[in-house]
Amino acid sequence: MNTVVRMKNGEPVDATRPTIRSAADIYQVRPDYQRYNQRLNVTRQRLWNPEIEGMFEEREATLHRFLADGRPGYSALDYAFSLASRSNLHTTGFGQNAPNTKGNSWQPITKQSPARRWEGIPAEASKVVGKMARLFGASVVGFAPLDRRWVYSRYYDEKTKLDHPIRFTDEPGYEQYTRPGFAEDKSLVIPKEVRYAVVMLFEMDEEGMNRAPTLIQGATVTMTYSRISFTTVMVAEFLRGLGYHAIPSANCTALSIPLAVDAGLGELGRNAKLIAPWFGPRCRIAKVLTDLPLEVAGPRDFGITEFCNVCRKCAKHCPCQAIPSGERSFEPVNECNNAGVLLWQMDHKKCFSYSRKVGTSCAVCIRVCPFNKGHSRVHGAVRFGIKHAPWMDKVVVRLDDALGYGKLRPPEAFWDVR
Repeated sequence: MNTVVRMKNGEPVDATRPTIRSAADIYQVRPDYQRYNQRLNVTRQRLWNPEIEGMFEEREATLHRFLADGRPGYSALDYAFSLASRSNLHTTGFGQNAPNTKGNSWQPITKQSPARRWEGIPAEASKVVGKMARLFGASVVGFAPLDRRWVYSRYYDEKTKLDHPIRFTDEPGYEQYTRPGFAEDKSLVIPKEVRYAVVMLFEMDEEGMNRAPTLIQGATVTMTYSRISFTTVMVAEFLRGLGYHAIPSANCTALSIPLAVDAGLGELGRNAKLIAPWFGPRCRIAKVLTDLPLEVAGPRDFGITEFCNVCRKCAKHCPCQAIPSGERSFEPVNECNNAGVLLWQMDHKKCFSYSRKVGTSCAVCIRVCPFNKGHSRVHGAVRFGIKHAPWMDKVVVRLDDALGYGKLRPPEAFWDVR
């Protein structure tokens, strides 16, 4: 591949690194790759797989036991935080895993004016949509072409306990549909003109995530999804107000991480999370698919893959050893992974099983990641070194350990008044 000098977001892109066309290139997607069925995701399996359902029930029992005991990280304050964090999700009916339902609707929510469609060049469109997304609550915004390989092959219907296809209107038998939504056969249909994704990162509170694995950390994650619930709805409605289709999505409809990579927002880490240069894996991702032509960024090389090859802290500290410490592979661990992509194959079932011991989600891998830092100049300099001087990666890991980063912080201190 050719090497070029480019500017992106006002920053020079390292000319010594080869340009990459897409996430599919980076992770060497094989020709036999098949789109992923959402039904196989471990969060969906708890709705139909007795094994995973049993793990979830044990997790709930553990949570109530820890609450009764008043264990650190499971106090009355922590519990109230947890309840509050999910209240917006309950009131709006937003399901981060359920496409085209209630607050996650693919259709306009407010009455639309018949005024003509707004027209603007892609660069201008990206500018105004990015401004709105940040105003509505996103921490970082990027734009990607919609690679259909990242769209789920099928979505899981929570009511019927069945999975149904996700189709495009240029597929045989679906040409008659012109708007996003359900087909008569319960397939979800995406107009062929929908070729872009507005990808948004939502930073999770550093203090909360550094209490992993406790109820404080779990509430911090849920609070972030509550932010996602109203941000994606408003971004989608803004796009519809401009006269375009908009499909809001958190964990439904399409895979978030490869779209974020294609939007230039980070790289896939050893812990199966997006590692963003600004706050590492301490973020959640949402996207809105649209037919509004946008100026797309393309992947950026932050040196994260090379760093993960050296670091291995997430694998070392994973309580259930679900994160591999070896090399990347094309072969899945089980049905929760997808074959044909070169990555660190995490055992998602084993990861979820650990929740039975802590009564909430784990996130230790996020806590110990050297990228899980704030926005100081010192941390910015370290990130710059990781990107431009990979020979320093081992030194960075040793310093991270020596300075005590990644350790569980006292849960009680989270409530210290400042």
